[in-house]
Amino acid sequence: MGPKKYGKKRQFSQPVLDENGKINKNSIRELQTQLNHAEKESSPALSSGESKVLAGVWIQFAGSALEAIGVTEELQALQEEGETDDEGLALERQAVSGVWLQTIGTALAAFGFSLEISPDERQQIQGRKLGIIGAWFESFGTAMEALAETKLLIDDIDEQIPF
Repeated sequence: MGPKKYGKKRQFSQPVLDENGKINKNSIRELQTQLNHAEKESSPALSSGESKVLAGVWIQFAGSALEAIGVTEELQALQEEGETDDEGLALERQAVSGVWLQTIGTALAAFGFSLEISPDERQQIQGRKLGIIGAWFESFGTAMEALAETKLLIDDIDEQIPF
């Protein structure tokens, strides 16, 4: 999502400078009034779409975190049982590492989007950067998991086919 400008454009009801180039006293009072009013305004509300995206990225992070915890528990159970060979165990570890990288990426993306919807343009840029870094983590983690799971599946199929 790109940077978004919040707030209304404010204009003075009369020229700020008079014909001699001096600041108009009415303009100073008007500016003070506008500044006082701006300080009292609450932060801008999120659009319906932004609210849904924000909720979605945090829900996605929670789901990723639960998945990572679950696959870690499964890996620990496999290690304790000792039924998996060293290569299989290494592939399982690779898959679990991939899931954790995805979780880290999802967290970065969620934090990034939270910053991106800020009215502060610097925070928006930082949020976009964080979101991009998160996307790279997610992509790399997904690739790691997919490669490991593919190799595990091929090994399982090879074991079941008699020669």
